[in-house]
Amino acid sequence: MLARLRRAPIPALALALSLVLLGACSVEPLYGARTGKARGGGVAAIEIAPVKDRVGHIVRNHLIDSLTPRGQPAHPDYRLTLVVEQEKTPLLIQLDDHATRFNLTLRARFALADRGGAVVYRDSARATGSYNVVESGFATVTAERDAAKEAARVLSEEILTLILLHLRR
Repeated sequence: MLARLRRAPIPALALALSLVLLGACSVEPLYGARTGKARGGGVAAIEIAPVKDRVGHIVRNHLIDSLTPRGQPAHPDYRLTLVVEQEKTPLLIQLDDHATRFNLTLRARFALADRGGAVVYRDSARATGSYNVVESGFATVTAERDAAKEAARVLSEEILTLILLHLRR
């Protein structure tokens, strides 16, 4: 019985110590405002430059919805420019050299510049989607378009995460 009483404080002590250590962590929400630090308009003050191609427009639209849901800022703190490239790679090739499945890879290079035009952050991101090639040409084109839309959504989320992490520094 005496040995049991001696062991009881160890779990309580371990719990108290872990609570003290967790209290020392500086975990902050990625999308929330930083306490005690003003950072201008934050992500809501990023202007997103127009993009030339169709898939780039999809990525840009997702970024606009995520970064500036209330519309482009009147006086942006930053300007985001991006270039999106698309590549198709055959995955499944039949004996007659006919590909029946493709990977669609989107690569984006982007730069975040301050009001003066100086680039403060430059990076790249990548997303991959895949689709099947079937006998119906319409179904194949639709599958390719859907794969591109999904890859563009994933790519925009990757870019958003990279930008948010950079701005939190």
